[in-house]
Amino acid sequence: MAITTGSIDDLRGRVRGDVLLPGSTGYDERRRTFNSMLDRRPRLIVQPLDTAEVAGAVRWAAEHDLPISIRGGGHSVAGHSIGTDSLTIDLGNLRSVTVDPGRRIAEAGGGALLGDLDRATTAHGLGAPSGTFWDTGVAGLTLTGGIGFLLGAAGFACDALVAAELVTADGRVLQVDEESDPELLWALRGGGGNFGVVTRLRHALTPVANAYGGRLRFEGAGAAEALRLLFELQSGAASDELPLQGGAFRDPDRGVVVSILGLWIGPPEIGPRLFAPLRALPGVYFDSVGPTSYMDMQVLLDRMGPDYRHYWKGQFVRDVGPGLQATILDRAAFAVGDSDLLIEPIHGMAHRLHDDHAAFGSRRALANVSALGIWSDPADDAAAIAWSRDTTAALEPFSLKGGGYLNYAADDETSSRVENAFGGKTFARLRAVKRRLDPDNRFRFNANIPPA
Repeated sequence: MAITTGSIDDLRGRVRGDVLLPGSTGYDERRRTFNSMLDRRPRLIVQPLDTAEVAGAVRWAAEHDLPISIRGGGHSVAGHSIGTDSLTIDLGNLRSVTVDPGRRIAEAGGGALLGDLDRATTAHGLGAPSGTFWDTGVAGLTLTGGIGFLLGAAGFACDALVAAELVTADGRVLQVDEESDPELLWALRGGGGNFGVVTRLRHALTPVANAYGGRLRFEGAGAAEALRLLFELQSGAASDELPLQGGAFRDPDRGVVVSILGLWIGPPEIGPRLFAPLRALPGVYFDSVGPTSYMDMQVLLDRMGPDYRHYWKGQFVRDVGPGLQATILDRAAFAVGDSDLLIEPIHGMAHRLHDDHAAFGSRRALANVSALGIWSDPADDAAAIAWSRDTTAALEPFSLKGGGYLNYAADDETSSRVENAFGGKTFARLRAVKRRLDPDNRFRFNANIPPA
């Protein structure tokens, strides 16, 4: 059906929130994502005020045979939140977060950012497993995995999802939990935005009071030693309460540098002893480790402004031995612009949960290693993209399944790598759920799972 003035008026009659057209005030702002390489132009952007209006917009899109893209935080490297020629449902008005500290449960609107969630939960000494950038959308991050500082203690962000409100492709509103639809809840725990618009998410929370941690940076011979110890401290009997993350990049003055972030959420008096092996290594040139808070760690990473260009790609790895470590250091030496290799070890609760707990497919990996191509000069596009691709290829011998973290995937991620990220059996199961909820693949701007 053609989009006419009358049909747009019909949409405006279904929602109190704004309807933005190309050329109207606010349209360019809300179609922009944090990846400045992308220039996506939806047919319309609608900004619903509540779930009922989301359902009305979805039904309107179905009547006009429009695909639907869903904007939460707009933090997708691949720009999944904005689809060209789609109806973009912008959830920016649905950012409320409520906390029940007694039950250790938080409920977040589908447009909430990590900063919204963290401020609400840390006020009660609690935290939700999530990510590490405060301006990331809670829904998109959670539905596709979620790697953060509570990984060891509580698993991936999707593992803590206990219920959701979902608007399906035909405009129905479902309340999803273990009792009402366990298969759909399983699919939402890692299957991404394939099944509808999630307008509310309910998270199980973890105590995060009395934290200890910070950042260390190593140069010279200390960089290799720090990388070795990073994996050693996160293997075997590693404490659930001590998650570490690493990064390797090229400093113009220091050469290859390894950065390690860590957060201890156990008894604070033990913190100094746990970080002592890292602090004793040679080559430490930056050390901010000490008493801190979960919220301080959540805002520690540098913000990536709107002028940066991004191309990210990587592998979940099954082997973190000397060969992988040498590859990481070698590839870091050729990083372009502000690019780096992000190293996220996986241990603790993330490993102990059964595979059937969530659709997330790389739980058995020992780490996620991603080449984050980040730069600002368009003249560096070809070199930065090539670096990310070549680095991912160099990591392939260590890969668990031949797939990477779908929250970090670039816009050209192949269907085979998407399937590999889940594994064949899980992917087939997800396709069956997709067929039930979205048989026409109206929600296709994602790491797409085609209907069976």
